[in-house]
Amino acid sequence: MLISMTGFGTGEATSGGSTVSVEIRSVNHRFLDLAFKLPRVLQNREQDIKDLVRARLARGRVSITMSVESAAAGRAVTINEAALEQYLKQLRDFAKRHGLDERVSLDALMQLPEVVMVKETDPAEDVLWPLVEEGLNAALESCTRMRLEEGRALEKDLTERMALIGRTVDTIESMAPAVAKKQIETLRKRVAQLAGDIKVSEDRIAAEIVMLGDRTDITEEITRLKSHLAQFNKTISDGGEVSKKMTYLLQEMHREATTIGSKAADSEVIQHVVVLKEETEKLREQVQNLE
Repeated sequence: MLISMTGFGTGEATSGGSTVSVEIRSVNHRFLDLAFKLPRVLQNREQDIKDLVRARLARGRVSITMSVESAAAGRAVTINEAALEQYLKQLRDFAKRHGLDERVSLDALMQLPEVVMVKETDPAEDVLWPLVEEGLNAALESCTRMRLEEGRALEKDLTERMALIGRTVDTIESMAPAVAKKQIETLRKRVAQLAGDIKVSEDRIAAEIVMLGDRTDITEEITRLKSHLAQFNKTISDGGEVSKKMTYLLQEMHREATTIGSKAADSEVIQHVVVLKEETEKLREQVQNLE
């Protein structure tokens, strides 16, 4: 089965008043490229999360976003007594020097910098980790299902296009004898026109025809095209990580089609060659989205 690199999935796990939510998005990329957006409490576990993702996905640019909601999270508030005492001492000394009221309100003191210290508290990392694994695996499963669905759609399209290419190759092959005969007739006419009244031996003409046949014979190209077609269709059936192999086969098919068009030098054959090249280009774009 073919697997697309385009996918989306979400997962969530809840226990003991804590919830971990995970969102995964993936698009095509030459390699596996991971990007994370993690809450502070999970940033030390990024490598562990990478390992879990790598075990499930082979290629693609994958973005993973996680969030944590927990009853254990909160704020710890402390009074910086050392700073407060310094403020009081400075304020009282200033008041004495200038004959001012030495009384200072508590509200005013609490507004001074670094007197009240507020620290965010997170739930314990080891408590959250089982939820991270559960939520991440659920999101990966959801994303993989979508990638498989996309892969099935791509497989259908690839199969249909390969069938068209196969029919086109058969058509070109069936035209080859008539094209060769036409080229020989053209050669004879050109020789007659150029020679004028000069008699040219049949042996010389035969030799030219043999050389022409060598230059214009497309049998090898047709054979290789059919071989590439068979390999491509087998690759579709085998499934798995196919993109690189398919890309190589399509490059070779495109090259053989170009050679056929150049050798045949026939307008009807060239029309079919154009179809081959157009379809292989479309296929090359499609397979870029496969693992």
